[in-house]
Amino acid sequence: MSEFVVDFLPSEFRRRGVMAASRRRSVLLLGLLGAMVVGVAAHSWNRSREAESRRAVSLALTTSASKVDDVVDRLAEQQRELHRYLSVYDRLALPVEQSDLVATITHLMPERTSLSMLRLEVKDDAAAKAADAAKDRPAKADAAGKAAAKATTRWMEVTIGGYAAGNADLYELERKLANTKPFDAVTVSENKPIDVPGSHVQEFKVTCRVPLDVKYVRPGTAVVAGTKEASR
Repeated sequence: MSEFVVDFLPSEFRRRGVMAASRRRSVLLLGLLGAMVVGVAAHSWNRSREAESRRAVSLALTTSASKVDDVVDRLAEQQRELHRYLSVYDRLALPVEQSDLVATITHLMPERTSLSMLRLEVKDDAAAKAADAAKDRPAKADAAGKAAAKATTRWMEVTIGGYAAGNADLYELERKLANTKPFDAVTVSENKPIDVPGSHVQEFKVTCRVPLDVKYVRPGTAVVAGTKEASR
């Protein structure tokens, strides 16, 4: 059984319907094309702005990087200069106060002694010069040069002048100084009797050394510079 469709519409209506459908398809295609063009343009604009932002950030980082390097270099130079200042200060500054030495000496003096003169002088030990001279000598002088290099190169010479009732008081002062840190190499450099009205006294001079190439951590204890061992 065959089927057939009978079109009762006039040909004019059919033609108009075909034209309307064609226009609708054209409008849809044009809208789709316009949407694609607008989308591609928006995407391109967005990518362009993103690339421009990245370029601006990169330029800012490049520009500021040189400034950061300058700051780091300046800080490093300041640290080196401060290190030099501290090294010079550690070399020149006294590790012990002179007032503490004077107070210690006056406290150690026996009752029948008096203080008439006290001189404190900072000096350089000749051992450092001997060590430098030993470098140019034959190998047999190496041991002496090493021993001299280990010796104290900076010290304070303390000269104590005064009067004692007798030699016993003078030797008691010498013994106390010798047994008290930081005094080293305590010797009686001068001792002579003098007459005073109604009595005889001993005029004396005592010399000793106070090492300065040490760091005093507590009373009577010193640590050699660059080491952790305390002298006892």
